[in-house]
Amino acid sequence: MTTSHSKFKALPAQLNQNLFSPVNLYMDESGELGNHSNSSKYFLICILRADSEKALRKRLKKEKAALISAGWPKEIEIKGTSIWSSPHDPRIPRIIGERRVEIIHGVIQSILSGPVEVFYAVVNKARIHERLLRADYGIAFNYFSGQLLCKSHKYFENRNIDLVVDQRNKETHHKMKFDGYIETRMLTDCSHDHQFTIEHKESHDVAGLQAVDFLSWGLFRWYEHDDRQFLDTITRSVRFRDNWYSTK
Repeated sequence: MTTSHSKFKALPAQLNQNLFSPVNLYMDESGELGNHSNSSKYFLICILRADSEKALRKRLKKEKAALISAGWPKEIEIKGTSIWSSPHDPRIPRIIGERRVEIIHGVIQSILSGPVEVFYAVVNKARIHERLLRADYGIAFNYFSGQLLCKSHKYFENRNIDLVVDQRNKETHHKMKFDGYIETRMLTDCSHDHQFTIEHKESHDVAGLQAVDFLSWGLFRWYEHDDRQFLDTITRSVRFRDNWYSTK
């Protein structure tokens, strides 16, 4: 199995250069692994670096407030997929559904307007050995996550790292312990000599997870559905892409 990846130029935004403060990374996934007939063609893991979650939370709060003022039901979580499917949900005002593309663009642009960086891995499942796809879900997820983190490591190798993963991932991958695998890769393959912590949290509690969900979803739209209307906006903030056999 081989892999190729593209490197992106340094971004103009200045991230926190204080070596004593941690790098905050937020991870989410789109698509699914496995070889079922109705599963996705691609699988994507996205990592958002945002050293100031407070500032990110403030930007997201403003976008959410505008949606709620327009009539968005408070019981529905505001995510890329829920806004996209809003025309089919009678609880959501029609005006929101009609403006869904504009709204999603606004949220993504707000997320990326601060000092952030995006790292992601995309997997064309048709080119991956079937043995890996047949394995317990956690094996493949852990592997691609570890590859992405290690290949991105040079961008924050001399810093403490706090990685936050959506709680759903921990539940899905219970057969293969994510934390131990990633910690081992960071130590042995990346020679990471600084503090490294992993937390599993609910997305509605963490602005960084809410933000990376939008980015993961927007990138996945391009690979899975040939819909690039959110791609260019996100790509400007991409620092690294690990491309597993996609021709896009």
